[in-house]
Amino acid sequence: MNKNDNIAKEFYAQYGSAMHNYQMLERGLLELFALNKYFKFNLTEKEYYIILSNPSKWTLGRLINEIKIFDIFDFSNTELLNKANETRIFLAHMFWWERDIEFENHENLVILHKEISSYIDLCCTILLIIDKIISKTRNDYNIKIEEKMELTDFKEREAYIKSLKIKD
Repeated sequence: MNKNDNIAKEFYAQYGSAMHNYQMLERGLLELFALNKYFKFNLTEKEYYIILSNPSKWTLGRLINEIKIFDIFDFSNTELLNKANETRIFLAHMFWWERDIEFENHENLVILHKEISSYIDLCCTILLIIDKIISKTRNDYNIKIEEKMELTDFKEREAYIKSLKIKD
């Protein structure tokens, strides 16, 4: 393998990592949304888990708009969320069309690698913010859904969530 082959391989791995991170962002926002609905609208634990079990019903943009209702994020974090949504849309729908990749052009591959890394960094920044808000919310409102449902084991929780998935 030559130098460009290694960079191309790494580039595809980084693109996959970026898409994975944006999927995690969607899941994090879905949990934050469900958690806020749980304590603000007195959902049952099962209703909370039904929201979590159907992520395909929620796009990142829709989740961001729904989360805004709860007034959780300050302006700068809302702007980060909007930028993340624009980035995810670009990555999923336009990246390969707008970035005509020439794998023989080492300089362009390095530039694209830096671009993908910046998308991952943005997403990781937001994921940390969301994680802190989820933890603070759970602590502030003494929310112990998993304990109430006796779903403290990850595999059991995952199986329960999957069992609630509404078939399209």
